[in-house]
Amino acid sequence: MKRLYLLLTVVVSAILLNSCKSLEDSTFHSDYQNPVLLPRLTCWIDQPSFENAYGANSWSAKPSDDLDHPYGFTETPYGKGVYEVNEHTELYTAEKRIQDACRIFVYDVYENISDPTTRRAGNIVLRAGNIYCKNNYRWSWLSGFTLGIFNAMGMPMCSNTTELEVIVEIYDLRDNLVARFNERGYAKYPMAAYHGYYEFQRKTGDMALQDGMIKIKELINRDYDMIVSKLK
Repeated sequence: MKRLYLLLTVVVSAILLNSCKSLEDSTFHSDYQNPVLLPRLTCWIDQPSFENAYGANSWSAKPSDDLDHPYGFTETPYGKGVYEVNEHTELYTAEKRIQDACRIFVYDVYENISDPTTRRAGNIVLRAGNIYCKNNYRWSWLSGFTLGIFNAMGMPMCSNTTELEVIVEIYDLRDNLVARFNERGYAKYPMAAYHGYYEFQRKTGDMALQDGMIKIKELINRDYDMIVSKLK
């Protein structure tokens, strides 16, 4: 019995010590690059659309109320709460997946969609549409039966499936809509003990966005000539 208690203590300690493991940088860096890049585009993100998708709330106050939080939901050329972002932007939101979306999008635009060394030709906006997000606990009975021992060695505890509607719009410098793309990104990811309950859902959401962006990049490549002609 003492050996059993000792084994349980080791398993629980291993889970607790690793449950806060952060996401790898590769999560935010897509290696799918279009063969021909568009001229430089400025990134914008529709924060309210992502908060609606993920059921999150913003930490930000209106700029007139708090100058330290410049991302209040004010009206911009592309809608209320749609803001220009770059690799240094920190969105004031309680939902990490929204900040992740900003990082993924900015990297994708700068590295895989447009050429940042060229003259600026317009703006590109990311929005989120409908979302399907569900946990599957089919592994949980085995986790309980084995007292979590196999989970400490990497066996999944459950899995998450996320399907996210990804919307990308491209505008010229006069804010005329040049192109609009709408695709659904899909991802399924297992939860191991070291992920923690939230992080594996965060990982799946980021992967679904990446999947949607890959599909949209293919459409951008297909319509490259049309887009470039309208950006001039």
